[in-house]
Amino acid sequence: MNPSSSAHPGGEHRTVLVTGGSRGIGAQIVRRLAERGVQVGASFNSSPQQAEELAVELGDRVAPVHYRLGSESSARDAVSAMTSTFGGLDAVIVNAGFWKGGLIERVSHEEWWSVIDANVSSLSYMARAVLPSLRQAKDPSIVLVASVVGLIGHAGDTAYGAAKAAMVGFARSLAKEVGRDGIRVNVLAPGFVDTDMTSAVPDTARERIYDETVLRRFGTADEIAKAAVFLSEDATYCTGSVLSVDGGWSL
Repeated sequence: MNPSSSAHPGGEHRTVLVTGGSRGIGAQIVRRLAERGVQVGASFNSSPQQAEELAVELGDRVAPVHYRLGSESSARDAVSAMTSTFGGLDAVIVNAGFWKGGLIERVSHEEWWSVIDANVSSLSYMARAVLPSLRQAKDPSIVLVASVVGLIGHAGDTAYGAAKAAMVGFARSLAKEVGRDGIRVNVLAPGFVDTDMTSAVPDTARERIYDETVLRRFGTADEIAKAAVFLSEDATYCTGSVLSVDGGWSL
């Protein structure tokens, strides 16, 4: 058993890797975890500045960790960095993702598969890298941040919708594989949130999503972050679950 887990469920001394943790929803997940006393790895890809700023803001509980989505070696290196820095790893929140929209007839074969590869193949890389550490942890957890688009579909998002739907199948299958080790695997399916990734969504699509959202507003990064922390830290009898946090868009 990893000694870094001794104080759960209060959060103190637990260690969590958040991929895509340097900005947007990921950064807010890092903040929420750090507030609970969790030691957090905030991953970045090309620029460490935002992750370093988070570490300055939140103190020594947060460490920047390099991670390149879709790279098996980078997944292994990120896990190694976590165990070297904090002495163990109790959970991973897979928040990093890639979006490329467009009607199916207008998206090239290469573009379509780039979305699938980045969002789906990366899951297998991270799972293989992280499972040995999680098997040594107390109440180990994997949370995959997918999208409600993977549950209900959305015109112009065949690649992204397919990728996010695949995340649900992956999570439920993995949950059955690793449940014997006490590892929980759950999915968070956010609705529309204004982030860097969604900034390229056309206004017409935004208006349609807004009209279809029961609460008549878009979500905030903090609302998604609180749900991610719940699944990772508090939902101790949940595995294979899909939590939609979408303001009623999927109703």
